[in-house]
Amino acid sequence: MAGLTVCLSHDVDRTRKTFQYITQDLKKMRLRKFGNMLNGSRPYWQFDRILEIEESYGVRSTFFFLHETMPFEFFNPSNWKLSLGRYSLYEPDIKSVIRELDTGGWEIGLHGSYNSFRDIELLKQEKAVLEDVLGKEVIGIRQHYLNLDIPHTWQLQSEAGFSYDASFGVKNDIGYRDNRCQPFIDQDSGIYVIPLALMECYLFAKAQNKLEKAWDIVKNFMDAAERSNAVFTILWHQRKFNEEEFPGYAEIYKRIIEEAKSRQARFLTCEELYRNSLLKSQADSGEVLKP
Repeated sequence: MAGLTVCLSHDVDRTRKTFQYITQDLKKMRLRKFGNMLNGSRPYWQFDRILEIEESYGVRSTFFFLHETMPFEFFNPSNWKLSLGRYSLYEPDIKSVIRELDTGGWEIGLHGSYNSFRDIELLKQEKAVLEDVLGKEVIGIRQHYLNLDIPHTWQLQSEAGFSYDASFGVKNDIGYRDNRCQPFIDQDSGIYVIPLALMECYLFAKAQNKLEKAWDIVKNFMDAAERSNAVFTILWHQRKFNEEEFPGYAEIYKRIIEEAKSRQARFLTCEELYRNSLLKSQADSGEVLKP
């Protein structure tokens, strides 16, 4: 794979702000924003902005949608973040945006729920729900919180009918896990693994929320990826395009696209990356390619 290949992706963890008005806004004395909970504003619903940005550059990305079903446990505070404020794939607005994205050429994948990385029934159930909403097969997954039990998770994903996994990343940091910057096939399961290079929250944490420092880090990563003919996969959660709460996040995202364009990079969705690799593998092996 010659040159730089960029894979843009978004994990849709939450589409509405709920308990964060208390855990985040009140903690920072942002009482004015706390009032937004009552006026019907949707600070996390940033799909239109993402589509506008990507459409303007002629690129497409992969959206991973979550179907979390973890029950709420009042006496287990660590459970609250996972079980409260979630959305259902069957909500009319969610169904509508999923179908709009698909019709417009964006890819839809599953964001496997927190415990699904070790539960085949959850994987199958969540895949079926998303396919019911989308109206066609879903071949890709990224596990919530990048949860992986290697190689067991990949074996479960394969058994559930997935073709690729995009969860192979560093937790709580940026950079390639185990320095693996090229997609690879797990030989036991046959799952095509797409490494993750950057997640926006950890990028800005490392940059101490300084825009130019964050950009310098990104450029260094892009330089290294280009030298290595690597796949530069980035993750920007859709809610982080909310400029009021996450200033500069969308700006860096746009700069990445512009810089990659200036380097004549290829932009591929996760599915396109997988299918291109599959076609190349068939061609190298002398198999007859189906039109």
